[in-house]
Amino acid sequence: MIINSGVSMSYMGSAKYNEHGSRAEMKERQQAAIAENRPYIPKGELYYSQYCGYASEEIGEMMENYKMEMNPKLEKCAYTPSMNFAPEDRGKLSEEQKLEIIHEFAEYMGFAQNQYCVHRHDDKAHEHFHFVVNRIGFDGKTWNDSFSKRRVNEFSRQTEVKYDLRQVVGKSRERLKATGKDENFVSQNPYLAPLRKDIDEAILKHDDFKGFKKAMESKGYKVQTGFGLGYTNAKGVKIGSKDLGEGYKKSEVDSRIETGRLSREQERQANLKLQLQRGIEERQRIAEVQEKQRLKELAQEQEREAIQREKATEEQAKQEKQKQQVQPNPMFPKQSGGMKR
Repeated sequence: MIINSGVSMSYMGSAKYNEHGSRAEMKERQQAAIAENRPYIPKGELYYSQYCGYASEEIGEMMENYKMEMNPKLEKCAYTPSMNFAPEDRGKLSEEQKLEIIHEFAEYMGFAQNQYCVHRHDDKAHEHFHFVVNRIGFDGKTWNDSFSKRRVNEFSRQTEVKYDLRQVVGKSRERLKATGKDENFVSQNPYLAPLRKDIDEAILKHDDFKGFKKAMESKGYKVQTGFGLGYTNAKGVKIGSKDLGEGYKKSEVDSRIETGRLSREQERQANLKLQLQRGIEERQRIAEVQEKQRLKELAQEQEREAIQREKATEEQAKQEKQKQQVQPNPMFPKQSGGMKR
């Protein structure tokens, strides 16, 4: 079991969140109720209320009125822990045992006699309860939240043993004991691994969140970006970025998209540079081949011309020789008729 501590400056805001969820979630639920022609169903179920009414508006108003009467200057007036049971503990406790744990927590932390209310949320793999506690007690004293994280972790460890719940063990237990920091569940939700895979693939293929969101919607998810980043799969299961772990918050997804975009841009520039270099080298190779071919053809042409000149010279010499054989010798003219006596 994990209990996360927190404080708030608004009773009303905290109570409304516990009942309706974020504004975006409330609007979505209201629109769904209208579309399906049914009554609006709030996100949170009021599980327990002590001295402060039932609806969130009534709770906020009653706590605020008491604060203004007893300690109007107190700013961080509401203590707002959330009690989270491990996914594998679902169905292990009866409703009576859950309510018993809530009362034991109030006693252990010292606000059992204060105004407080508890809403149950069931939108994740693990069942969890959200508190709004008026830090101003009926004795007029302000509840002290010093070392609250360490105290809630001590209570969690004791409760795990008492009710046979999943325990935080090993190094995590020692770290909690030493620092009082909150532990995180390693969720057994079977939808987490496929969702991480789809998110990782969408991040790798798109250059901005708008494209990423469209890609996720094409895979059958609804993407919520009101207070944090959340997803609803095709089966209607809602999964928040906190459930997915490190690297899946809105800011982290944006950072991963930008890193991927820059990486792809650098790769594209490198490919263009390589293609350009290869183009230059190919043109040089072609030019070299063409020059070799030109020189080869020139040499062949010169060789043909030389052969032709040689043949012409031989032919001319032959003709001259023939002429010399046909013409008489001018030193000995040919005589005609006989000798005169």
